[in-house]
Amino acid sequence: MSRKMLVLMCSIFLIVPLLFMGCTGDDGSTGATGATGPPGQDGQDLVSTAKPETCAVCHPEAGDQHQSFYDALYQGGVIKVTNLAYQFVTDNTDVVTFTMKKNGVDIDCTKVTNLNLYFAPYDNTGRFQFNPVADRLAIKGKLVYGGAGLCTSTNPSSDNVSLLTKDGVIVMYGYDGLVGTLPPSRVRQINYPYAALLETGTPGAVDYVSAANVSGCEKCHTVPYLKHGNILGQVNDNAATDFITCKACHLDNGEGGHQVWQLLVDDTPRAGELWAIAPGDVESEMTPAELAKYAYKTRLMNDVHMSHAMEFEYPQSMGNCNTCHAGKLNVIFADNNFVLETCKSCHPVTGSAQAEKPQGALADIVPHTLTGRENCYGCHAGQFSAVTGHTGYDKKIYATDNGVKYSDVFIVTIDNASFDNNMLTFAFSATGTLGGLVSPNIAPTVLVGLYGYDTKDYIVGPHERSIDTNRDLEYVVGATHPRFTTVSAAGGKWVVTANLSNWAGMISDGSVKRAEIGVMPALRNADNVVVALNAPSKTFDLKTKKFVTFYPAIVKVDKGCNNCHDALATTFHSADRGGNIVVCRLCHITKSGGSHLEMQSRSIDSYAHAIHTFQDFDIGDIDFDNNVQSMFHDLKIESHYPTFDTTNCTSCHNAGTFNVPDQAKSLAGILSGSDNVAGRAINNVPSYVTGPASRACGACHRAEMIKEDLASELASFNQHTKDGGYLLVPGDIPTLTAAINAILPMFNDGVILPAP
Repeated sequence: MSRKMLVLMCSIFLIVPLLFMGCTGDDGSTGATGATGPPGQDGQDLVSTAKPETCAVCHPEAGDQHQSFYDALYQGGVIKVTNLAYQFVTDNTDVVTFTMKKNGVDIDCTKVTNLNLYFAPYDNTGRFQFNPVADRLAIKGKLVYGGAGLCTSTNPSSDNVSLLTKDGVIVMYGYDGLVGTLPPSRVRQINYPYAALLETGTPGAVDYVSAANVSGCEKCHTVPYLKHGNILGQVNDNAATDFITCKACHLDNGEGGHQVWQLLVDDTPRAGELWAIAPGDVESEMTPAELAKYAYKTRLMNDVHMSHAMEFEYPQSMGNCNTCHAGKLNVIFADNNFVLETCKSCHPVTGSAQAEKPQGALADIVPHTLTGRENCYGCHAGQFSAVTGHTGYDKKIYATDNGVKYSDVFIVTIDNASFDNNMLTFAFSATGTLGGLVSPNIAPTVLVGLYGYDTKDYIVGPHERSIDTNRDLEYVVGATHPRFTTVSAAGGKWVVTANLSNWAGMISDGSVKRAEIGVMPALRNADNVVVALNAPSKTFDLKTKKFVTFYPAIVKVDKGCNNCHDALATTFHSADRGGNIVVCRLCHITKSGGSHLEMQSRSIDSYAHAIHTFQDFDIGDIDFDNNVQSMFHDLKIESHYPTFDTTNCTSCHNAGTFNVPDQAKSLAGILSGSDNVAGRAINNVPSYVTGPASRACGACHRAEMIKEDLASELASFNQHTKDGGYLLVPGDIPTLTAAINAILPMFNDGVILPAP
């Protein structure tokens, strides 16, 4: 059968009348509630319905297509603007000329999608500030194309003064191709951004150098970095131009318009009250007194600090200044920045106990009244870091103020292992000394996961409790555990034995061939806080009794997760779990539903995809009659993946690993049931056992439907994944095991065998 015919058959599946599974009708009626969903129908055969997924047949390159879509966005350097020039003609007109090329070919500027021209005045205080009476900002006029890429903008002057007499910068920016706008934000998904700058006034007078780096923004955002998705933060790959384009709007004396940012953390109940009246437009309901209280200037420091510290889910500590200010910490800690405005850009003045992201209220931090004390350095000259406690680095991640990470110095290695008579014995060791900490003080936890069949997933997860009250194969070294023994522990070296007798049958029949040995190294600093170390692991073959390289790494941590998180797990787990997604998977197994995420699996692929699609946690525990809780739910689900599209698979994944998963290398999984939320269309969705593609790829799609309460679409999606695989009810362990045993024996190292 041809691939086109297979795709056609898949398309037909989508238009066949679909069975509504697990969701309510349009009337919003609900059935019985339960974390694992209601029981299946009488007489339902839960085993024979399990069959291999066909997702890879109809969607063989879905991941590559996602990435291709994203790669078509934000392509800097395609359009280039040169020869930007300005003259003021006698009839009081600003004339700007420039040449524009696209892929080296002359183009007509009047035909590009977007083009802007602004003037940003600069003063002798080192700031871009304007006089609303004497200065003009927008200078774009009538565009005329003269051929050979030459374009002219002619605009009447509003103040009859040549810009050549004023110190400042003419800023040009735009793009060619608008794909869409990410609701409910102003972020645009665009093609082919461009920008150009022209200094005016006294040569060299504009000596602005940003205290931040565009390269810092690119760690989480688009490459090239684009403010609002469409304005290049850097021109012609020149770091000396960092953020000058932003000054066209973010002038240092402009009046800020997002007072809700401070209200969110300073008076959260009030913010919730106003959000209920005008969601997304709280400022329109604030009183004049409130607007005055939270007034601020549109300096980049204020807009960036406030939005990241107070509104957006910034994925690391705001005290980790080095993320955005690498190489310039001496600049930001200079006395002239030790003013109340700097502190208020991250900290609420008084704070609220209900604030979702408190940074520590100034009223609690500063031991004296703030009234009349705008310039802290008046009393604390040269003491910025000493007084505030800010070193520029997250103290959980960095030992000192020189940018050395604990994880770069403290190295834990798994040295050897043996297996005999169901006893797995392994040795590991640690080295390193930094910041007064030494490797022998590490308190390790070891985990052993048993891979099911030849897959990358664990059929025995160390975090499970299937035998007694202890974790099956998770052990704090030195503690008492019926399946673990500490053979030795001294001088930063440990030897541990794990008794695998409970799974001897699975090892004997070959359904378990390999074990993953992982170590979580807990090391505490002087504040008794666990510092960020990498958790190593190795795969051990129980048959050959050797360490093996079994499955290629899917996720890149150092140049992926840590781009945004700086050290994985420091903001959402204990810091000893970093550096290694394989260790994350030792707990995040396919055999459990997402405990905090409804209709998702605890498996790391489902969990991480749903989280980065901004599905909210524990929605059944949210009181939607509570204005604050309802507001934070809205803010959560309205967030966007910071690269401005979740189709940017390479932001997390290694190349070649983001297509439909190989079901011969991945176990079936459990999806949690839905929470019961009054008034919602999606309710009473049971827990399901489903396949790898439905679990992993489906996580993003389900999250979008869940966020928007698209019950019909979710029902159709569930039916589609059932038709192309299996969706079994109820999702308990016997059913999961039955599904695994029905499918995995069909494969032997990826080769289909006759069905048993």
